[in-house]
Amino acid sequence: MRQALILGAKLAFVVGAFYFVFQHISVGEVRRVLATAQPGWLALAAGLFALSKWLSARRLNYFFRAIGVPLTEGENLRLYWLGMYYNLFLPGGIGGDGYKVYLLRQRFPGKTTALVRALLLDRVSGVLALGVLAGVLLAFVPAVPLPWRGLVLAGVPVGVAASYWASGRFFPEFQPLFGRAGWLGLGVQGAQVLCAWAILAGTGTSSQIVDYLMVFLVSSVVAVLPLTVGGIGAREVTFVLGAQVLHLDAAVSVTVSLTFYLITAAVALPGAVFSFKAPAAPAP
Repeated sequence: MRQALILGAKLAFVVGAFYFVFQHISVGEVRRVLATAQPGWLALAAGLFALSKWLSARRLNYFFRAIGVPLTEGENLRLYWLGMYYNLFLPGGIGGDGYKVYLLRQRFPGKTTALVRALLLDRVSGVLALGVLAGVLLAFVPAVPLPWRGLVLAGVPVGVAASYWASGRFFPEFQPLFGRAGWLGLGVQGAQVLCAWAILAGTGTSSQIVDYLMVFLVSSVVAVLPLTVGGIGAREVTFVLGAQVLHLDAAVSVTVSLTFYLITAAVALPGAVFSFKAPAAPAP
């Protein structure tokens, strides 16, 4: 019942979000932008997104190995793709991260708490990378007053230092991985920013690129929040509001958001194959 209520609330949020979005733009405007999309650029965007997920899986495996969960890269990649599938297509159930814990604790008894901590820190490191990239990009957004841009840019190393301290304070077993995980996190988010850039190029957009990418990073932070089904709706609202603040084309903004979601779904869908395989036998 609780899961059903949560899913119902998320679906209601999605409906409300799209009602808000299409009060500000018409479906015809989005269709017009989509009609100009070039398949080659969209294929490149899909490849860049898949690369970001591969890098993300590598980062998570470092965390697993730090707690004595030695998965091969192949095992970890299959588990990661399965989690992507559950996160996107079965949001009202156990969820991707929860299913990873469920499978791995059968193979590695007594590791449940450590697995939860590893998955939590994996999410946190991703948000940190988003913050770093957003802070750097903000320095190149003309609409933001120069003093604010300088302040945010100066705050990036302070935030990284504070995160390093917090990792040692709350996740000491993972602190030796801070640098490696941080670089991989930047690689993950950087590949997704390039994915958004490829989508923009595919629609023929050539102006205010940094502004669009800045809104994309903010929408990625919002999409992490458990408000909707797979982040859909939350990204679109963020893009519409960002378009108003930065004077962007709202139709292009929403098209980028919807296309990114479709690419996410297409890349995650192969994870369904692994959902039909029995979990690995417990380790002796």
